[in-house]
Amino acid sequence: MHIKRFGIRLIRLEEEHIETVRKWRNAPQIRDFMEYREYISAEMQLQWFRSLVKLTDFYFVIEHHGKLVGLIHTSGINWKKKTGNAGLFIWDKELLGSHVPVLASLCMVDFFFSYCTLEKLFAKVMEANPVAIKYDANLGFKPAEPPNGKRFRHYSLTKADYFLATERLHEMAESVGDGVHEVAIESDLLEALKDANAIAAAHAEEFVTVIR
Repeated sequence: MHIKRFGIRLIRLEEEHIETVRKWRNAPQIRDFMEYREYISAEMQLQWFRSLVKLTDFYFVIEHHGKLVGLIHTSGINWKKKTGNAGLFIWDKELLGSHVPVLASLCMVDFFFSYCTLEKLFAKVMEANPVAIKYDANLGFKPAEPPNGKRFRHYSLTKADYFLATERLHEMAESVGDGVHEVAIESDLLEALKDANAIAAAHAEEFVTVIR
């Protein structure tokens, strides 16, 4: 599966990607902002990857100009409650603070809020990370709990808040993108999404390419 939009391609995480992801997840500049900070071994990474559920855990490597630059996800999805958990990290230092993380977020969240039926996303953000807090606020995330003195705080994003907050970001994304809008999904996953009532009927066949 992949999602291509705004000049960004999100490629569904495969086993061939996990060693690259593990390398960067263990890097201090990323690990130090994560809740879990212990070293992740190759065996641990493989075990984690094999624990992912195809219908509810969507992890994507971010491709920009043919180079893998980060990881983004919507995981732990509850299709009945229409909720999921979101997260992102960029390992290419040259792209930190650039438009690329924003484009990747818009690409992914648009898919789950427009093409799929999700209505709310949750994120857990480190209180000592003002850059991440501001970034999420620009997407429309709001605190889901009062300050609690802990290292991490929960935030939530509704579909309505997201599209209201990102109107100008979408205009920017359209201006820098290449005009390509494509979602390619394996036929078995597409059928599973339909069975789970996870596809928004109005968009079900609008821009999907079925991979046989």
